[in-house]
Amino acid sequence: MKEPNPLRRPVGAALAMLLPTLCATLPAHAAEHAVTFESGLGGWKSIKGTSQFDWARQTGGTPSGYTGPSGAYQGEYYLYLETSYGNTPGKIAYLESPAFEEAISGMTFHYHMHGRQMGTLAVETFDGAAWSAAWRINGQQHTGYSSAWTRKRIDLAGRTVRKIRFKGTTGSGYQGDMAIDQVTVVTGEAPPPPVSASPWSKSGNNIHYADGDVGIGTNSPTADLSILGNLSRTLTGRVMASAGSTRVIGAETRFAEELRVGDSLRIGNEVFVVAAIQSDTALTVDAAPSANAVNAIAYTDGDLLSVETGAEKSALVVNRTGNVGVGAADPKAKLDVAGGVRIGNETACDEGKAGTLRYNAAEKAMEVCDGSAWTRSEGPEGPEGPRGPKGEKGDTGA
Repeated sequence: MKEPNPLRRPVGAALAMLLPTLCATLPAHAAEHAVTFESGLGGWKSIKGTSQFDWARQTGGTPSGYTGPSGAYQGEYYLYLETSYGNTPGKIAYLESPAFEEAISGMTFHYHMHGRQMGTLAVETFDGAAWSAAWRINGQQHTGYSSAWTRKRIDLAGRTVRKIRFKGTTGSGYQGDMAIDQVTVVTGEAPPPPVSASPWSKSGNNIHYADGDVGIGTNSPTADLSILGNLSRTLTGRVMASAGSTRVIGAETRFAEELRVGDSLRIGNEVFVVAAIQSDTALTVDAAPSANAVNAIAYTDGDLLSVETGAEKSALVVNRTGNVGVGAADPKAKLDVAGGVRIGNETACDEGKAGTLRYNAAEKAMEVCDGSAWTRSEGPEGPEGPRGPKGEKGDTGA
């Protein structure tokens, strides 16, 4: 069992550096009104409309499978609209802000819309007389529970806006739990969008990074490009694991299809290695978890590298087990090549190159380095051939 390797930041020091910058971006007569839903609705009001349920505070995942986020954008709580128990289709619920003395000039929020039966999320504004549409999005926007929340910024400058409301309209079924979190309303003059310096340089249509190494999934790259796989691919269904037991039980899972022995598996905050797969709903891991997990989401590695042609054909793949496929989308060995392999000549053969192959063009033969010299792999001795014809009698001796 291993501990996950999240990217950690010194929060206190970071805030100390960021606060002066953040404060400087707001004009003196602008104000931000943020609500995180950690201890309530923060003055906002939930209105059912035609829905059976209000927008409700939730921690962790939503009660239904195959929909909703795995947790809040920040902190513990977020708001979501329940779509089970017949609360579909086309049922509407509102989340309405308080009235502000100054006109609203903008807002930001985060949303999560995972579920194949997702409905519509909209933002509407009130000018003191009527509500009008400001923004809307429809259908599934996130492919899994653990997909990153999406941040949305709406510029309302130049309008007369006193109140804002979210309008959630349910989709066709229970797999449509939409969620929102971290809502910030700006009154007065809106701040300009933040501008951050980029380490990348532009040259024509190209960008480049001149100094240092590039890390994907790691903040400590050790090569020009370092990739650290993360456990971000969500498995189907939910799992249950007991402290002290290496057995993992699934509900509506597809272990045999989605996992292999040796894969990494994250349950809660612990990472394990799959030791054996008994069925689609039962497997064994290499170590027992330290705490019980009930109705939990499990995660595994995705492929580390995927390169496709313009026609979307697989050209190069490094999968989660480290197998490399050239033209092979699902490599079954450490190197899996869909096509011929051309091997050139090589001169040096020493202990460090033992096992190296070369093609001896002069002799038109494949050779292998045994650690000291190039040798050819001779085949087994063949059977004795047929007896040849009797030769002519020789001359009589003197």
